[in-house]
Order: sequence, then C-alpha cells, then structure tokens
Amino acid sequence: MRSTYRITIGILILMIILSVFLSTPGMVSPGGVSLVATEVQHSSGDEIFVRTKLDFAHPETMAEFPQRIGEWHSVSYNWSALKESLGADILLSRAYRHPNSSKPVFFLIIQGTNMSTFHPPIVCYPALGYEIEEEGKVEVPIANASWAAGPWRSEREGSVFKGEMSVKKLVLVKRSGDGKITERRVALYYYVKDERMSMPNEITMIRLSAIAPLNGSYQEELEQMKKLASDTFPAMFEVRPEERMIAEKLIIKHGVAGFLVIAALVSLPIIFILMPSIRKKRKIEI
Repeated sequence: MRSTYRITIGILILMIILSVFLSTPGMVSPGGVSLVATEVQHSSGDEIFVRTKLDFAHPETMAEFPQRIGEWHSVSYNWSALKESLGADILLSRAYRHPNSSKPVFFLIIQGTNMSTFHPPIVCYPALGYEIEEEGKVEVPIANASWAAGPWRSEREGSVFKGEMSVKKLVLVKRSGDGKITERRVALYYYVKDERMSMPNEITMIRLSAIAPLNGSYQEELEQMKKLASDTFPAMFEVRPEERMIAEKLIIKHGVAGFLVIAALVSLPIIFILMPSIRKKRKIEI
C-alpha cells in the first residue's frame, strides 16, 4: 500500500510539474481575456475570445478612447444624467462621421456591475417609444485582417479568430398619433464580459446606431455602421501574442542553468517514486 501511495503521489507531482513547464504564461495566469457575445447572460454560440486593450471600468482610460479612428472623426456627448439614472459606471457617447457619408454613426460604450444597466435594446428602445420593425444578427468583418494573422486564442485552445464577429441588429421606428412613421433607426450592439464567469460581475455593451430613411432600404446606413464597428474593434481588442512554453522561456533566458532547474524539478518526483528500489538495491550490494 505504501508503495502504491508513493507512486501515485509521485506521478501526480510529476504531472503538475510537466503541465507547468509545457504551458505558456497566459495559460497559467490568464489576464484580460474577455468574451465578445450577442447575449448578456447566456451563450449564443457565436462568441469570440479577445484580449482587451482597454480598461472599460477606468474613466480616465475611456476618456482617451480615440476621437479620430482612420478617416472617422467624432464629437462627444455628455450623458451624465443618463449614466446616473442607469446606475452605470462608465458611459461614453460619440457621433462618428466618415467623409464618404453625410450621416453620423452614433457610438455608445456603457459599462457597469448593475444588471439593470443592461436592459437589452429590445427592451430599452420600446420603453423610449420605438417599435421594433426588424430583429436579427449581422456578421461584421474586422478591418485590417493582417493584424489578426496567426494564432488568435484565449486560454481555451482552439478558439481561433476567423476574421469577423456577430452583432445583434434592430430596425426601429417611431410613429405619430395617426400611425405615420416619423423616425427610423438601425442599431447594432454586442457585449463584452469576463468569459471565466458564468454570471459576470462587470459587463460592457457597445452599441452603434444611425438614422435611416423612413421607408425602403437602409443598406447604406448598415454598411457605415459595420465599417465603424470594424474600425473601432482593433482600438479595443488585440490578438493574444503567440507565447513560448515556460520551459522554452527558461532555457532561452538562462541557458544551461535554466535546463538544470527543469531537469532537477522533473527528476525529484521520479527519485521519490524510485527511492525504495534504490535503497533495496544498495542493501543487496552491501
């Protein structure tokens, strides 16, 4: 029995040591890994894993979010009253305009820990007097795909970025007392949350919207919003750099000394397992 316990404990220790040395630093201590999703409280099956470049909970950092992105330039709005009424921690509101379009795209980032802050737009817009004319999803290709070349993973092996993200789409209208449409909008939105938490403590919603023609096609406005969503994505998220295993990093950094440390740590549980046999052999030789 003692021999069985010794072998079991030794193998477990060896497996732990090997798993650490064969892992990357990000696998051992993941940080900044988030989930971009179309649903706030459950999986929608179209999530992608990202590493955030911004601290969405930090007011000073968010205030420095670029006012100019590529050819886009923007003006900011002060919605402090709305922020307070929603109980949000961060609310950034901008209107971005592209030289190829006469209409602005309204860009909103809202972040908080209070779930009531995140009543989905399908609830909030009707509360503001809008009627949902259409609801669905849109695939947004991410701009400058070269920046996402190579491995693009979180600690979940195989969650590889495929060059696009899913966002929710709403087409909304407001009507006058006699039923005539007086305003029509298109909105796209998605959430950013900690993918390691089944019920995240902090959630960020990113929403884009634009005023559309009162009837007919809204394709021009939709394409402009998709372009802004695409162009702002690299400003908020980044690829996870390809990492070397901890064993490789030790050897590269410390050379022979690093190799000896690895060899010593791997040898210890093996010696622990074989110790009774070594002692027995010595007694026989004596």
